[in-house]
Formats: sequence, structure tokens, C-alpha cells
Amino acid sequence: MKKTPKTLAVAAVAAVSLTLAACGGSGEASGSAGADSAAEEILAMPEIDDSDGLVIEGEEVADAELLEAAREEGSVAWYTASGAESAEVTAARFEAETGIDVDMTRMPSGKLSERVLSEAGAGRLDAGVVTITDPVLAEQFASEGVYAPYEVASYDTLTGMDGVVWEDGLYYAPYYSAYSFAYNNQAVQGDDVPQDWDDLLDPKWKGKLGIVNAGAGGTVQGLARFQETELGDDYWEKLAAQDPRIFDTTSVQLEALARGEIEVVTSGFNSTYGAEVAGAPITLVVPPAGVSGTYNMQGVTEAGVDSPAAQVFQNWTMSVSGQRFAAAQGFVPARTDTPETPVGDYQLPAADSDQFTLYTPEEARDIGADVVARWNRAFGYSG
Repeated sequence: MKKTPKTLAVAAVAAVSLTLAACGGSGEASGSAGADSAAEEILAMPEIDDSDGLVIEGEEVADAELLEAAREEGSVAWYTASGAESAEVTAARFEAETGIDVDMTRMPSGKLSERVLSEAGAGRLDAGVVTITDPVLAEQFASEGVYAPYEVASYDTLTGMDGVVWEDGLYYAPYYSAYSFAYNNQAVQGDDVPQDWDDLLDPKWKGKLGIVNAGAGGTVQGLARFQETELGDDYWEKLAAQDPRIFDTTSVQLEALARGEIEVVTSGFNSTYGAEVAGAPITLVVPPAGVSGTYNMQGVTEAGVDSPAAQVFQNWTMSVSGQRFAAAQGFVPARTDTPETPVGDYQLPAADSDQFTLYTPEEARDIGADVVARWNRAFGYSG
């Protein structure tokens, strides 16, 4: 194994710090000047025909009447808990493909939930579309009247796919977050590069692994469940024996990886790919044994039902074009008829692949606390 460099390029560490601050920071965010070009770099623009409605890649996203009304309205108000960088390029891509602006507000799931429920309770929720990364919070939005029934343009196609349409169109699962692992490519090279999950149990990684605690969020909770159900009920014990460094957040973990303080990490695909593109010396792995996945949820609000722009936004998100753009960022599209779309040099498994294991909302609600408690005991973690 190569010795870890004492120092890495300052520019690379600065780049990953800036990227992760964007992906994981709190507070509100709006579009950036570079989002338009970044969106096209992620995925080339599709074929668009708006001569009679909006048809993208041969699929109708909006009929002529809806498109005209949406463009006359001018913009959609979007509340999202997605990472800031991902949200910004998604908004830019939607604007480029539809000619409709996005007024975006971004917050972490917990804070966004508080705001949404407070504004909805006071009758002041102006957002037309709300995206949340916690499916249990989406259930709460549905039960408290935040989401309103809306059948997207592709509704008939989506109803034939498992786990995409929820409560008859009250909200949808547009894409899933994937969790895998990555390594510092300046410190780890050649035959030392780990290829599958069991490789992380090799004694050579003892003290050189980084993981995020299972209680930090739904994605790491889903990873923990995947490890014990798909990799063996003793996987936690074996991984804990490697004396991994345990982090509270992905951003700090990936910064440590970029600096060479650790050499391998388990990590969210989208955020890690963003760090790699930003210049960090990081390489992802898509393990043959599979990756874990967690739900993102999106719905139209009561205000959105009366907003043509919100309707087009929801239609576009669930369209083949919207799905392919999510895939190119490092998410797994919920639509299983989405053409295979690489993430740079990587290819994640499809949602219906045996290599993709979803942590369901039911599991999160019913056993999530138990998973975290048992994981804490296995790793001797007290927070």
C-alpha cells in the first residue's frame, strides 16, 4: 500500500470543501451563475419541441394549454431538502428545458419540515412543489394536507412501477439516493484498490477507514440495514473491528478523505461524485455486491394545484428527461424505463436491479430506531 501523502493539493481540498458546503450546508439557497453551464456539463441537452406543448425526448411533458399558462405565470416556487449544488443544477436544467424560472428555497430536511408545516398550518405555504429526503416526513406532509393529489403527465406509466406513485398521486418518489464507498486515489492504487464490500474488512484498512454514524440520517441508516441484511449479520462486527473513524457528517468525512487523513470511506454517491468532479483526489466504487438506496419524495401542494408552473415542474421531474438528469448526477431514477445514463465514468444499478437494495419508508418508520441503537452498540458509539 502506498504511503498516504503528508499533504494534498490545496486547490483540491478547497474545491471539495466548497462543494460539500454547498451540498450539505444549512439555510436557504438560490441558483448560482455557473449552474447553467454545470447542468449541460452533467448531461447534454435533450431534443425539445415546444411548437405544440412541450415534448422532450419524444415524451409530452405539458400540453399546449398548460405550457402557455405556465410560461405566462413565469416561475415555480420550489422548496427542497436536496443538496444545494444538486438543487441548483436541477433548477437550471428545468429552466433551460422548459423556459420557466424556479424560485428555490433549500434547507435540510428537519428545518424544511418545520417551515413547511408552520406555513401550511397558518395558511401561508406558497411553495408549489416540495421535495423532502425523509420519507417519514413526506408521510406527515400527506397526512397534514401539505401535499395535494396531482396526476403527472406520465401517471399511467408510473403506476405500473413499484414504489413510485404514493397515495394515488398525492406524492411521488422521483429518484433514490445511493450509498457506496470511495477511496483516496493518491494514497490507494493498483492492487490495493478495494473492489467490493468485503474488501473493506481486510486488515490493511485498520484505522484507515471513515464511516458516518447510522443515526446521522436516512441514507446512512439505510446503509447500515443493507450491510446486515445483504452482507451478513456479522458485517457490523467485522467492520467495527477495523477501528474506523466515525463522523457525524458526510462533509467532514469527505474532507478528511481528500486530505489523506483516512484512505477509504463509505459514502453517498451524489455528494462524493460532486467532490470528485470538484477536483478532490477521490474515486468511487460501484461494488458487485450492490449498493443501498433511500427514498426522496416530491409532491405538489394545495397552492401548486392552482399553479401551472408547479404542474410542469412535477411533470418534468417524473419525465424521462428529468429522470435522466437525476441519474447523471449520481441518483438512481425511480422510473425503471429510463435509458441507462452514466454518472461520469460510473454506472449505478437500476432501481429494479438485484444490485440495488432500497431502505423502505416502512422500515425507516418501524425499525429505524432499533437499527441505530444496535449499530451504536456494535461500534461502541455514543454520539
